[in-house]
Amino acid sequence: MPARQEKIKICFVTGSAGDWGGASRVLYTNLRHIDRSRIEPILLLPRDGPIVAELNRLGLRHHIWGSPTEPGQRLGFARNLVRAIRLFRREKVRLVHFNNRPWRSAEALAARLLGIPILLHFHVVNEAISPVVRWARGVVVVSRFVGQASVPAALPKHVVHNPVNLQRFRLGRSIREAQGIEAGRVVVSFVGQIRDIKGVQDFIAMARLIKAPDLVFLIAGECRDPKVFPGAYSEHDVQGMAGGDPRIRYLGYITRVEDVYTSSDIVVVPSRWQEPLGLIAIEAGACRKPVIATRVGGLPEIIDDGRTGCLVAPESPHELAEAVERLVADPDARHAMGEAAYLRITQHFAEQPVAAFEEVLVRHAAGTLS
Repeated sequence: MPARQEKIKICFVTGSAGDWGGASRVLYTNLRHIDRSRIEPILLLPRDGPIVAELNRLGLRHHIWGSPTEPGQRLGFARNLVRAIRLFRREKVRLVHFNNRPWRSAEALAARLLGIPILLHFHVVNEAISPVVRWARGVVVVSRFVGQASVPAALPKHVVHNPVNLQRFRLGRSIREAQGIEAGRVVVSFVGQIRDIKGVQDFIAMARLIKAPDLVFLIAGECRDPKVFPGAYSEHDVQGMAGGDPRIRYLGYITRVEDVYTSSDIVVVPSRWQEPLGLIAIEAGACRKPVIATRVGGLPEIIDDGRTGCLVAPESPHELAEAVERLVADPDARHAMGEAAYLRITQHFAEQPVAAFEEVLVRHAAGTLS
């Protein structure tokens, strides 16, 4: 009888204790589906939070580790360094994965001192070469765009697109009745941070350019005080940009974003910045919705222009409006694009990224990939 293969213990240093934000959603989606007959995850969380109950339910081991420390914080840094060395030794950790910045230099130094490989995960373009980046053996990047735009150029980069939990997005429930949206009205939605870089102002301008009275435009996301969060829009700002147009409805922050996608006919991703990948476009496709997005960053790696959705120039409400009007006028095209989007997402952004991520982890831990 062959000997049982020992599991590879990998420590995942997280930046969030909740299943929110792109980086956290991606990590926790990967860990829900990773092959735990090969890999034994151990998570370090910055604080207690909503994800803890699910980690307990899934049997994923974790420690409430505390906030990051820097070398200038001598006592805290030394404490975390010693704690990490003890943990990594005791657990016989084979690889330390840092999910997002800040990179937690005490824990990275502990891994370096013990000769444990460090693997970083760039969810956005990396523009700074910190000591932790120099110590890394490799990095997972969420798109070809992020890999090409990130420094250092010599650091081995492995493109692993963000995965989506298909089951979650199959369970979306319509909110049309709750929102008083009559049958037959076409719903066009924006989901995401209410910030200038996400192009919500272009979404609203696009909506006002389209004169069809039976359309509904939904905006789902958290408004913040722009005095505290530069580039953010307050709810007052959103209402001002909408100019009293009753078709434009701000829903606020929605935990169950799958319900917004399910209720929509078209999803618009009008980003102005170089979107690292575009999780909204993946999630909308998982709900069989065509996506109209700007041709920036990693979005073209998701959307097959003309087949699963449409790509337009950034900061162009007129182009957005023209693309939306074409799909509003052609229900068959909307349906065909939505089905093609779903097929693309299931083939490339569901099981495939999890398997690719797992392979990178295993090979880095074994020292066979650099």
